[in-house]
Amino acid sequence: MMGLMELRHLRYFTAVADTLHFGRAARRVHVSQPTLSQQIRQLEEELETPLFERSRAGVRLTQAGELFRSYASRALEDVDAGRMAVGALRGLATGALRVGYPPSMRGLVVPALAAVLRRHPGLALSAEELVVRRMERRLTDGKLDVGLGYAPARAPDLDTEPVFDSRLALVVARGHVLAGAETVGVKQLTNEPFALLSPGLRVRSRVDAYFATLKLSPRIALESNAVGTVLAIVRAGLAVTVLPEPRLADVERLVVKRLSPAPRSELAALLWRKGAPRAPAAELFAAEVRARAKESGS
Repeated sequence: MMGLMELRHLRYFTAVADTLHFGRAARRVHVSQPTLSQQIRQLEEELETPLFERSRAGVRLTQAGELFRSYASRALEDVDAGRMAVGALRGLATGALRVGYPPSMRGLVVPALAAVLRRHPGLALSAEELVVRRMERRLTDGKLDVGLGYAPARAPDLDTEPVFDSRLALVVARGHVLAGAETVGVKQLTNEPFALLSPGLRVRSRVDAYFATLKLSPRIALESNAVGTVLAIVRAGLAVTVLPEPRLADVERLVVKRLSPAPRSELAALLWRKGAPRAPAAELFAAEVRARAKESGS
């Protein structure tokens, strides 16, 4: 029975069913009224039953027409959804993705972006390492598609989706005297040189607040706004550092140790601009972030 039925038959039928008027339906689908009437007759012949009662009083759906309408509407909705899905896939092949994140989350963002790019090599990626406040501002201004920051966000125009607990931990080189300790307390840190992220970064504020609760004034050997630089100094055995525990991109020759007392954790979150449509590429990146956060047990 489906040999001759085409998508246009369903669209023409639905237009008549919605308007109950052949003239108005013809204008809606941009064809002449005779053409529309002919197409409806073809559909009725294929279904071997009238779909409309035509009289001087107007047009009415028959019982068969009412029944067929629900299936036709569903079929058109499915086709439209499929068209949107294909369009989104095409967008992933040629579109762009703009992500913002603080330096401390580089270890989570970089692998997530790499996974997106492997699946959709035609995407143009833009990854901006920013202090949290500036990242939120660029997201609010529409200059980023998605951000990774903390909940709650400072900017009121952002929605937050918590994805993991961000816990501070001590990072030392393999072979360091503290590498074998189960946990590390304040007394063991008193004489250690530290490599820390620069003042003004949110993680540094958390680290400073933690040291303040311990009444510890750390001996700072290096400050940098680049996580990679901090880790290079630690890897060389020249200093130790404190960073969010599960987010280290390169754990080679590094050991992560728990601190005692345990620092207060924060909720790391995906950030979205309220009311803005979410690009398929941004949703794909968010899914990668969620999966990696789950894998790490956060």
